[in-house]
Amino acid sequence: MESKGHREVEPSDAALACRVQRGDRDAFEILARRYLRPVYAVAASFLTNPADREDAVQDAFLRLVDGIQQYDGAQPFAPWLYQIARNAARNRRASGSPEMVEYSEADEVADPVPDPALHTERVDARELIDRAIGRLPEQQRTMFRLFEVEGYTAVEIEQLTGVSAVTVRSHVYHARRRLRAALEAKLGQETE
Repeated sequence: MESKGHREVEPSDAALACRVQRGDRDAFEILARRYLRPVYAVAASFLTNPADREDAVQDAFLRLVDGIQQYDGAQPFAPWLYQIARNAARNRRASGSPEMVEYSEADEVADPVPDPALHTERVDARELIDRAIGRLPEQQRTMFRLFEVEGYTAVEIEQLTGVSAVTVRSHVYHARRRLRAALEAKLGQETE
């Protein structure tokens, strides 16, 4: 007999990590699904090439499996994984893969642009913004990407990274200011 409104409680990250430590592949799959998007967002804050981002995500999850025995279940899981993801992305960036932004037709806005000049303008604008984001200090870039691009709240980012919500908001604020100044400077140069 089912009771109305009864939902099964999802296991905590720490409980899943403990199960992974005992070799439970299903628990690993749940953690991987749960954290795929935030780990990708962390990789994207370091790498512009989509293939490199995907490789960094794979590296992060492989390192999670390799290092799971070092995880202390009394500590929050998300910041531990965030650190792994950040190191995997840094290592991928340092490996010397050429950084380039790749755009595909799938990246385009839903309504196709019939005017080639407008299409070129959009691609140029996207590249300009990506370069400006890439020049932000690491913490600002990561917090900005998680907040503005991925849509996480400051509290969710705090849970993921271990950085306080107030500090997250500060990083996002300063990232916006730097981006605005960089874009205004660049656009001002083009109009002169």
